[in-house]
Amino acid sequence: MKIDQIEIIPIQIKLTEPFVISKGPLTHARNTIVRIYADGQVGVGECCPYRTIHGETQQGTVAAGKDLAELLIGKDAREIRSLIKIIDKALAGNASIKCAIDMALYDLNAKAVGLPLYRYLQGDNDKEIYTDMTVSLLEKSVMAKKARKYVDDGFPFLKVKLGKNADDDIERMVAIRKEVGMDIPIRIDANQGWNYFEASRALDGMASLNIQHCEAPVAAGDFIGREKLRAESPIPIMGDESVFSHQDAYRNLAIDAIDLINIKLGKSGGICHAMKIASIAQAAGVYCQVGSFSETRLGISALVHYSMAWDNIIYYDLDSPLMQSENPVNGGMVYHKDWKVTVDETPGIGCDFDAKFLDRFERIEVKG
Repeated sequence: MKIDQIEIIPIQIKLTEPFVISKGPLTHARNTIVRIYADGQVGVGECCPYRTIHGETQQGTVAAGKDLAELLIGKDAREIRSLIKIIDKALAGNASIKCAIDMALYDLNAKAVGLPLYRYLQGDNDKEIYTDMTVSLLEKSVMAKKARKYVDDGFPFLKVKLGKNADDDIERMVAIRKEVGMDIPIRIDANQGWNYFEASRALDGMASLNIQHCEAPVAAGDFIGREKLRAESPIPIMGDESVFSHQDAYRNLAIDAIDLINIKLGKSGGICHAMKIASIAQAAGVYCQVGSFSETRLGISALVHYSMAWDNIIYYDLDSPLMQSENPVNGGMVYHKDWKVTVDETPGIGCDFDAKFLDRFERIEVKG
């Protein structure tokens, strides 16, 4: 199955409202699409670079994607691991654009054998997957009202963005709990916004607020602070920005710096390496969450398929398409009324971008 053409398409979708985390607001999803052609089939992948997390920009993913695509032309698309080795050797980091290439390869291969991606990954269809909904980091009364709306909309879980001043963040959570009650499960995410002392004060101050877990309380490189915090915190600590790779997962788990892992395809470089992270977590008896940046339903559909291959993935943050002002994807994952998420038996990821939508954007072609 010889690769004869690769397309790289940078797209932009306005969000319904700014999405705010401790690192700043996001107003648009600036994603990069990769389409890989081989033997009359096409595989599609997507990435969403966050410059404050990946150190990548959309412009950078396009340039890097073109260079990497040139290395893959003429290669056998079935040899996914070999192709991933080629792009990893050629370019350090750049997990985001590597994810889009990896995703397109998996989509192509699953289509070639007529299997939905989850079956290609040896998963099964008996998992109950429900997404949470995320409350942006805003003034506490606004956050409380948004949390109330999401509960009224039927979401079974909330995720709350924090990571500013610890005392103010405690007040934010108190206001939210006062508004929605104590029963609905809530996860919090500081996006590395606290230092060790602030994180310790914040988590101690939220101990009675029924928090499932806290993502990224301190800087990714602060292994010592995260290890101390994990030993002391009344709330379980989830590694997110500190776990890009399977090596990161091993390093954090080996020193007991985290209780849980948040896996994002866009951090790991795609499905191939994400499988290794889940495997290491499973060997350590550690549960995982899957999360998103600002991918469309295509990228999130791939994430759902991936999740169906692992019993130790039990938390799901699949809400990014719900924040976008348009849906450019045909097919793929379905949100049900109770916010259960399902995919069907369509081969591959099971969806593609609308052709007219893609025609609005530049298309870079690399051919043999």
